[in-house]
Amino acid sequence: MVKVHDTIIIGAGPAGLTAAIYAARAKLKTIVIAKQIGGYLINTPSIENYPGFNEISGKELSLKMEKQVKELGIEINEEEVEKAKKIDKVFKIKTDKDEYVSQTIIFCQGGKRKKLNVPGEDEFFGKGVTSCFECDAPFFKGKDIAIIGGGNSAVLAALYMLAYANKIYMVDIEEKPRAEKIRLEKLQMKGQQKIEIISASKVNEIKGQGTVESIEIENVNSREKREIKIGGVMIEIGIEPLSDLAKELGVSTDNGFIQVDRDMVTNIPGIFAAGDVTDRELKQIITAASQGAVAARAVYDYIQG
Repeated sequence: MVKVHDTIIIGAGPAGLTAAIYAARAKLKTIVIAKQIGGYLINTPSIENYPGFNEISGKELSLKMEKQVKELGIEINEEEVEKAKKIDKVFKIKTDKDEYVSQTIIFCQGGKRKKLNVPGEDEFFGKGVTSCFECDAPFFKGKDIAIIGGGNSAVLAALYMLAYANKIYMVDIEEKPRAEKIRLEKLQMKGQQKIEIISASKVNEIKGQGTVESIEIENVNSREKREIKIGGVMIEIGIEPLSDLAKELGVSTDNGFIQVDRDMVTNIPGIFAAGDVTDRELKQIITAASQGAVAARAVYDYIQG
C-alpha cells in the first residue's frame, strides 16, 4: 500500500528546512525532497545578519538546520523531482529515484543564478566566467576581475575577492548599488585601493582566446562603450525562480515567481510555496525561514479542514 504523506516539501534551503521543523512539531507526516540540501545557502561564505550568530558560514548554518530536522524524525531525500501531478485529491511526485504521494506540496525550490545572456558568457563559463565566487576565488589570485551586479551578493563577492584579486571592477546596470548600507560601508573601507565601481553600465560581450581576456561595457545613459582588460568575470545579478514544476500543476506565477497570499497559499488547493521561489521585497535567509514556518502552519490548517 502506498504511503500518503500529509505534505511533501520540495527544496531544502532555509524555507524548506524551516517548513519541515514546523511540520514535524505539528505532527504532520512529512518528507523533504531536494537535489541539494542547503540550496544556495551552502555557497555563502559569511552570514552576519542571522539572529543568534554574529557571523556564521552558510554551510554551517545549513548543517545545523539539517541536523535539527533529522532529529525531529523528518526524512530528507536527496533526489531530483522530475514530475508532479494531481490525481483526485492527492499529489503524485516522481523523482529520479522513486515516487511519492501526498495530500499537499510546499514548493521551496529557490532559484538559479541569472545569466547576462551576452556573447562569450557560455563560451567562457568555467574558463574565467563564474557564478560561484567562493568556489573559484583561488583561480583569480593576482588577476584583475569584473564583478557584475550591485546587490548584496555582488558586494559580498567583492569583499571576499579582496584577498585574491589584484583589482576589482564592479559593473552595475543601476545608478546606485542596492546592497545593504553596512555592506557598502565595509566595502568602501576595505576596498578603496582595489575596487572601481562602474555604475549605470551593462556588459555587451565577454571576449578572449581560450580564456577571458576582456569585457566590453556600455553606459546605459550616454551609450559610450569601453573595453576593460580582465582575467575573470563573476556574475552576481540575482536569482531566477525555479517554478516550472509548480506551473505544470497550474500554479499562478508573476515574472516566474509563485504567487502566494499572506499564508503562503497558492491558487491551487493543497499547494503552498515559500522562499526564493516566491517574490518578496526582502530576500534574506530569515524571511525565507519565516515563510517556511507560515507555509507549514497553513498546511496544518488545510489538513485539519
